Amino acid sequence: MTNLVLSKSAHIAEDAKIGENCVIGENVIIHHNVVLYPGTIVGDGTEIFDGAVIGRPPKGAGNLVHKLEKSFDPVEIGKGCVIGSNAVIYAANKLGNNVLIGDGAQLREHGYIGDNVVVSRLCTTNHHVTIKNDSKILDTTHLTSRTIVEENVFIGTGVNTTNDNRMTIKGSEVGEANIIVFERGCKIGSGSTILPNVKVGQNAIIGAGSVVTKNVKKNTKVMGIPAKEKK
Repeated sequence: MTNLVLSKSAHIAEDAKIGENCVIGENVIIHHNVVLYPGTIVGDGTEIFDGAVIGRPPKGAGNLVHKLEKSFDPVEIGKGCVIGSNAVIYAANKLGNNVLIGDGAQLREHGYIGDNVVVSRLCTTNHHVTIKNDSKILDTTHLTSRTIVEENVFIGTGVNTTNDNRMTIKGSEVGEANIIVFERGCKIGSGSTILPNVKVGQNAIIGAGSVVTKNVKKNTKVMGIPAKEKK
């Protein structure tokens, strides 16, 4: 724990593994078997539960379409956050204040999460996902790479997002061409699937179990397979 910056009011379990150059704020609680990779910053009043891994660098086995960088910035966690048991937060993620990450959630690298966000149990995000202030992502939802979730968005349980209609196994990744955007205040019903290059407009509502294949206009309701507007 070389060059560890540790406040006197923090409590760290004896079997937690704290890397070099970590910064741990006031009244932080770190439970058993937590792993903090080097350089991790933990804000005041944050609590990290048993078995969580913070700052893990991504590692491929030569078969990824997405090309990984050689190095990554450390994780930054804001004030008053709660990180659930066995959550995994990859390197280069930045979390705002009062963020809740549920048990078993997994966040890939280069994510940004704003203030007062909930990412519930067993949710997964791919790389470069943005979730802005006051949004809520419920259990077992998957947000594909480069998804943008704006403020005050509600995404129900078991929602799936996709970014590649070609279902690529080898070759170049789709990049930013098929980004999914959930605009401010929209609501996504449980079990829905959102296909690539779809924008869900402000305050739109998607009914549970829908398959969304094209943009959804703001202040509208859509449902069905494929999802269609309902008056």
